[in-house]
Amino acid sequence: MELSVRPYEASDAEATAALFHDTVRTAAGPGYSAAQRKAWSPEVPDTASWHPRLAGATTMIAEDGTGLAGFMSLRADGYLDMAFVRADRVGTGVAKALYDSLLAQAEHSGIKRLTTDASHLARRFFERQGWHVVREQRQTRGDVELTNFRMERTLG
Repeated sequence: MELSVRPYEASDAEATAALFHDTVRTAAGPGYSAAQRKAWSPEVPDTASWHPRLAGATTMIAEDGTGLAGFMSLRADGYLDMAFVRADRVGTGVAKALYDSLLAQAEHSGIKRLTTDASHLARRFFERQGWHVVREQRQTRGDVELTNFRMERTLG
């Protein structure tokens, strides 16, 4: 299926918030229980608070013939904040297309080190891109504990 990658626009806020919520609730399943997924994303984020987060970073949007296929954002400090792909497109090259676009921009900007806090699913993707785990982390949302992985990759 044809895929295009472009910069985020304000009009993408609602669709990216919905995709985030849906992806957490469905695609994150193998690494997290239903209670953990619900704690991670209890509801679709409010676009009034969601938009500034994506607009304040370099955020790329992937679209296919059916609409939004995924998005990924990179802050100016090299922190890869968001990386979400629609559940039916996981493993089809969407994340790689988004990542390659952000990686080129990071290198062009002179960023020397990328960091992220990756989920179980994202960890496998980032390891294939040359990242390594710095440490396993646990955080609590409400009364539910979630595990993620601090990862990094040196550029240049």
